[in-house]
Amino acid sequence: MNYYRFFLANRNILLFAITLTLYSGFGQTFILSLYIPEIIREFQISQRLFSSIYAAATLCSGITIIFAGKIIDRMPIMKFSMLVIIGIFAANLLAGLSLNLFMLFGAIFMLRFFGQGLLTHTAMTAMGRYFSKSRGKALSIAYLGFPIAEAAMPIALITLILTIGWRESFLFSSVFIVATLFPLILILLRKFDRSKIIEETKTIATKPKETNIDQQRTWAQREIIKTLDFYVFAPTVFIVGFTLTALFFYQTFIAGFKGWSLEWMALNITAYAVSSLVFSIFAGPLIDRYSARKVFPFVLIPMIAGLLVLAFSSHTLATTAFWFLVGISAGANPTVSNALYAETYGVKNLGSIRSIFTFIMIVSTAAGPVVYSALLDSGFNFNHIHLMITGVIVLNIIYILLAFRHKKETVS
Repeated sequence: MNYYRFFLANRNILLFAITLTLYSGFGQTFILSLYIPEIIREFQISQRLFSSIYAAATLCSGITIIFAGKIIDRMPIMKFSMLVIIGIFAANLLAGLSLNLFMLFGAIFMLRFFGQGLLTHTAMTAMGRYFSKSRGKALSIAYLGFPIAEAAMPIALITLILTIGWRESFLFSSVFIVATLFPLILILLRKFDRSKIIEETKTIATKPKETNIDQQRTWAQREIIKTLDFYVFAPTVFIVGFTLTALFFYQTFIAGFKGWSLEWMALNITAYAVSSLVFSIFAGPLIDRYSARKVFPFVLIPMIAGLLVLAFSSHTLATTAFWFLVGISAGANPTVSNALYAETYGVKNLGSIRSIFTFIMIVSTAAGPVVYSALLDSGFNFNHIHLMITGVIVLNIIYILLAFRHKKETVS
């Protein structure tokens, strides 16, 4: 079944996932970084202090999601989604009304927890659980919300901030979420019936291996972190979150270091959005045909190429090439990784399983700006840092291949 027929057959649940990943943009770094100059000016704090607040709030959200993320395994998807939507609405409201640093910390925590964390977690867990033979296609379609948000939201938010102010922009966002996201999810999930999901020419009910969830093993979170697979998957999760967050957080400084205009740097993020969208879709059929496990070791190779371009070239076209190559890995990785968790651990308690890896991802996004700042203060420049990250990624790929080879030999 091609993408078009697959989407039409399951359009409500797939649109539900796209919508949640799209609205997760309200808690993502590429949006929140737009508020930084105004917040620093309003509260009369340094960029370093704001970075510390941002990192601490992000870290707290990551710890919280370990416990909150598994609730989706025992709560109806509609009810869980509504609670998350209330959370992201309240987060924007609190951000707009923040009068001191304590309120600001709480707002950033909630934006990261409900936006970056639970909206994404809900969408990807639903796709991993409800689809089996076409899980790759479902996850790649769900991912489409991210590049759409990256392409459209920054322009809209910058316009709002410049027109009505940063506080009013947050308040407008809260009203927008209530007015649009609530009714959209109610409509899309109103008649959702898991047994009506169509994969290829059969319903999900005809695939007993995936459907008979009660016969699957129940994994406790403490058991997952004792498996070898966890230590093979986790470094990639950390590397991607760490690198992408730092690149977006420091994009204006990287542009200055390279001699690129801020407008040119921002414009070329479109290349990132396009490549991440295209290769997310491309990754789906590869997973369904070969399995996520076979694709996983090669996901970060384009990121290596992109970082090398960034480290060795200051040509204006290097900006485009860099963002495009990094976008390939950014687009393929969530699709492949989320399919990998379902393939490895099953879907019976996928929410609990994903919450652990979501925690690692959120911690990495907190660490990225802090580590970059520390390295820059120590005398390293951006070229040095990106070469270091490249070396780490190469070692990680070698480690994955050796670990998979060892497990295959052990099983055989």
